[in-house]
Amino acid sequence: MQALGFTLMLAVFFWFVTFSLQWFNFWLSMCIAVSILTALALHLGGSPFSRSDWNARAIFSGIAAAAALYAIFWLGNSLSQVLFQFAKPQIASIYGIRTQGEAVVMALILLFITSPGEEIFWRGFVQRRLVQHFGARSGWLLASAVYATVHIASGNFMLTMAALIAGLFWGWLYQREQNLVPCIVSHALWTVTIFIWLPIS
Repeated sequence: MQALGFTLMLAVFFWFVTFSLQWFNFWLSMCIAVSILTALALHLGGSPFSRSDWNARAIFSGIAAAAALYAIFWLGNSLSQVLFQFAKPQIASIYGIRTQGEAVVMALILLFITSPGEEIFWRGFVQRRLVQHFGARSGWLLASAVYATVHIASGNFMLTMAALIAGLFWGWLYQREQNLVPCIVSHALWTVTIFIWLPIS
């Protein structure tokens, strides 16, 4: 658990620097942060998937999960703007990050660096360790809560809630499939769709 605690403290630091202090370009900061956390997760926990995990069923499951999560967020966006006056400007500020990079570059980063890396770290390492110590349900809920908590550094309630919902969804998917590949595919396709291709706001 010491190794897990160290990596989580490092994640908190990285998210604070990226979302709160904003010392560097957002995309550069995220690439560095996620790359370091991914490398640590692989070093400390080994690979959370094998070559055989990359099969047609897993990929299709990931595509379907991305579509389902996009639909959830589309409905959630409509509902939140009715319930919360601050929802629209907070969501707009999230999309403001797009001004810090070119669309093609951002899409490539989301597809091949940050999304796969986050799944390797948050689900493949953090959730897997917590499940081993606390059981399937508690480990899943704790991992999702921690994933949301690091986003508090953004000062953006909507982003934090989005992280909680997405974390619960991908954590549940990982538990159900016992395969990280659907989570990687879902995370990559969902982020690039909702952020670049078909933004909800």
